Amino acid sequence: MKESLFSVSCIDITILLINSWLLFRHGKISIYHPAATYLAFHTFAFTARIIFLTNGANFFLENQNGYFSEIESNEIIRAIFLADIGFISMTIAWLLEANRKLTINPLKPVILLDEKVLKYVLLFTIPLGIWGVLVQLYIPGIGKANSDFGSWNESSYIANTQNWLLLSSLLLVFKYGFKKIFLLIVGLSLFVLAFQGQHRYRIVTAFIFLLFLYLYREKKKWLSLQSTAILLIGIIIFLPMKYFGKLIQQGATRQELFEFVFEYRESLGIGANADFSFLDMYASILTLIDQHGKHFYGSTYFTLLLAPIPRPFWEAKPSLMQWMTDISTPTRNLRELGAVATIYGESYANFGYVGIIIIPFLFAKYSARWYYRILNTHPQSASLYLYLYFSAIIIQVYRDGLNAIFIFLSVYNMPGFFVYFFSILKQKRV
Repeated sequence: MKESLFSVSCIDITILLINSWLLFRHGKISIYHPAATYLAFHTFAFTARIIFLTNGANFFLENQNGYFSEIESNEIIRAIFLADIGFISMTIAWLLEANRKLTINPLKPVILLDEKVLKYVLLFTIPLGIWGVLVQLYIPGIGKANSDFGSWNESSYIANTQNWLLLSSLLLVFKYGFKKIFLLIVGLSLFVLAFQGQHRYRIVTAFIFLLFLYLYREKKKWLSLQSTAILLIGIIIFLPMKYFGKLIQQGATRQELFEFVFEYRESLGIGANADFSFLDMYASILTLIDQHGKHFYGSTYFTLLLAPIPRPFWEAKPSLMQWMTDISTPTRNLRELGAVATIYGESYANFGYVGIIIIPFLFAKYSARWYYRILNTHPQSASLYLYLYFSAIIIQVYRDGLNAIFIFLSVYNMPGFFVYFFSILKQKRV
């Protein structure tokens, strides 16, 4: 088994190095190009994991009899092989777009993020955002809110207001610059969210958005070495943040927090850490799709049409990842495990081996085309705002699949989406 894993890890590392060289040499990429985030994602989710497995780490939840059937090495090998094919497909798309002649109509007006629209939306979203924090979250030094919204407790319409103050502040930074008052609000929001023990994406998305916005405005393509080192330290702190928040809310002592750090590190080696097991989950999903006996042919995307319907109005509404529930088995219950499909698992679920090539290729092609269109646009362009936010959440697309584009750009970013949408609507009617 180790020999096979070693061979496939060598192949994966070779492909990673070759594709990286091609992209840096011929892809005209920067830190906010879609390829840059993917290189980091592939290294973390696939390459590092296969190296750990080759060196003796257990598969995710190995030996958990009666709960999770053990993943076999051939499943991992197949998953890596298909991920590398998808990676090559995306690299080809990125290289083609980099060498494509960009045609921009100089007579077509650039639509800006409208100031009046921004003010009207924020008059609505900032108060609701403050309310969402006060009635739903744990606030250090004050305690945890115990509001009961009845059948609306599980509704994203209520839960998402927790993040509206932060999202509104990001809009202000984009429109008016990195002013101290806006950054103070962002900092306070991030401080509160860091203690919640859930939804780490809220913190990392805001941080990446501000980072990309700063670099774009400063006309910088990459971080300095010092900033890169700080970013890596931040990632190390970020990974266990969800668990730290829960422990702090439960009144954990300093000693208990230190013990958790050692347990978290140990869980990596014994294969029980979900943060380092995306490859295992994705490999399991490929097997479950085959056992299911049929592909979904794009129907996994149709649940997006049902997303606006509040769950209290339709308790049996299919979830956005309903297809993962449909292929689950008692010993590989994807919902209970919180498994992630990755863009490759979702693509395979829909169109099989062809999907692994076509779906990532199309996503890479058009996301890169968007990138090249915003490079020299107006600094307050509506498209630039949405692209920078898209680039901040793109890792969720690589992790969860294409449905994440809609969810993270609109549902989880309602203040920004409202401002973008009504700015476009207003200026197109003029």
